[in-house]
Amino acid sequence: MPELTTRILGETDEPLHLRTATEHRAVVLAMASQAGRSLCIYTRALDPAVYDSAELAEAISRQVRNSRHAQVRILVRDTARAVREGHALLRLAQQIPSKVQVRVPGADHQDDGQAFVVADGSGFIRRPVAELYAGEANFHAPFAARKLLQYFDETWERASPDPDVRRLFL
Repeated sequence: MPELTTRILGETDEPLHLRTATEHRAVVLAMASQAGRSLCIYTRALDPAVYDSAELAEAISRQVRNSRHAQVRILVRDTARAVREGHALLRLAQQIPSKVQVRVPGADHQDDGQAFVVADGSGFIRRPVAELYAGEANFHAPFAARKLLQYFDETWERASPDPDVRRLFL
């Protein structure tokens, strides 16, 4: 995989083809570290191999603490494992609930098999089949990112807080 330190969110328009959880984790961390306004995560179960790391939680924490307008929204179809085993992003949502929000999609989106991340409306990471690590990423593909973000926003509006995640916050 090409060096991620040379990729700039909102500028580098070079597609990346991802095949492993390690590659996804590295790209998610790189994008989250550069995001300044928004990070949207759409996932089946907050895959710990990709999303459960202190480095990612720290990058997101810096993002939302450094900008009063920054926000992180996470749509998770199944939170059971993440709640049961503990998860860095759920802990972060507990610490900063006004900036890091977690919701569960409504029944009309439960069968959607994809997973994706959109950073600042410009960069994206997408796995067409969430259970597989074959996917693509681009640090500057605003058209593709906007399409994913539109779907995310529509799903977010119909989503609701998960009672198990809320209990975690008490």
